[in-house]
Amino acid sequence: MGRHANLPFHLYVNVANEALGPSMPKGHTRAIWHAIYCRPGQKLMAHCLLETGAHWCGVPLHLISTTEQVTDPFHTTEPWGAMGEHVEAFHAYYLEGMPVVTIHEKAKGRHTGIVIDWSDGFSRYPQEHKPLNLLELCTGQFALLPNNYVIIDDKHFTRNDVKENLRFYKRNETIYWE
Repeated sequence: MGRHANLPFHLYVNVANEALGPSMPKGHTRAIWHAIYCRPGQKLMAHCLLETGAHWCGVPLHLISTTEQVTDPFHTTEPWGAMGEHVEAFHAYYLEGMPVVTIHEKAKGRHTGIVIDWSDGFSRYPQEHKPLNLLELCTGQFALLPNNYVIIDDKHFTRNDVKENLRFYKRNETIYWE
């Protein structure tokens, strides 16, 4: 593990040209997003192979989209800076393609199946770690949101009649490992 991590699979995206330099024409450049990196206090960034053959390290997630129109619905895709230099990404097979809705923004989308976590977070307690779910929103934008910001809709399992219990959930205060 280190400050760079491969995604468990690559994603075909468009990068807003504004991320590639001030002299770039308006619009977007097609790319393959294949890895991530982070530094403490900065937002998580993307490694992308651009259609020109250039490899770009440091594309902010809010400037990546699966559509040709790159907009920023949240004004950020991650509400805090990176929580460590040792980032990892894994493929949560079960979550891939699941419909999601975000709690606060009420945006809808699908889970990519990719979960990103930091192994050396700047937390005081182990239970404060924040694995982030990589979501593709209906707008084509991506969002990195923690578990407590996302509701997953598994049609064969989740039930609306018990969702009122969500308000009782609190951060886990019990430490099961040290």
